[in-house]
Amino acid sequence: MKNYVIWTNCKISETEEKFGIKPCGDPASQKAYDTMFRVSHGSARKFLAGDWEEIVFTDPSPTRVDMFQANWQRIWDIWHQEPCNILYLDSDTMFLRPTEIFGRFQEFRLFNWTDPKNNDQFSDYYNAGVRYYPNTIREEIWNIGKEMAKNWSLDIWDQEQLIFNEMFWRQSVTDPHHPELNWQGMHIIIPDPRAQQTHEEWNQCPISKTHIIHVHGSRSSVHTAQLMINTARQLGIEV
Repeated sequence: MKNYVIWTNCKISETEEKFGIKPCGDPASQKAYDTMFRVSHGSARKFLAGDWEEIVFTDPSPTRVDMFQANWQRIWDIWHQEPCNILYLDSDTMFLRPTEIFGRFQEFRLFNWTDPKNNDQFSDYYNAGVRYYPNTIREEIWNIGKEMAKNWSLDIWDQEQLIFNEMFWRQSVTDPHHPELNWQGMHIIIPDPRAQQTHEEWNQCPISKTHIIHVHGSRSSVHTAQLMINTARQLGIEV
């Protein structure tokens, strides 16, 4: 059984702010995202258990939402062409300690809240920056996502996240919350000694038990990249 870890590290052309999020088409942001990817990749090599192969999507995209839509189809195709397990990681995520994921879950998995934690559709709205596609996903769950993807709106920032939440919550998952596998560090770059405690309370998980941290590069790509580099050095991760 193949295990794949997938990242996206591609050139994004957008240069204007949209959805209240800074663009990432300028040279500084592009360099920052490439740095984040290299750290994420290096942390997986050091800490992710099991035999796995990497796949990196590199095709350029006009915007991030176009990239999300393309990734949906790419991952669909990979999963359906052979029996496999897939772990997808946003470039602004990194492993902090030895971690086992492959073989742990039978359902399609998201792991932790996004910010904000709920919306009109979901009382618990989960982040899609780390997601796991085991080979045992029921085809009807895939088809739920496929039907939603037919009406994909590029005017909705979190369209893919809405699709993945619908897929996730339509399953019978008895232990849905695993914040240690997608610990949200939305504002962890702020130089405030209370930031860690605030984040631990928000995630309902101490950083000492966290395996994968998600530091939200879209909020400040250059600062986030430097944070990841600094953390990699502390952990002995080769980048």
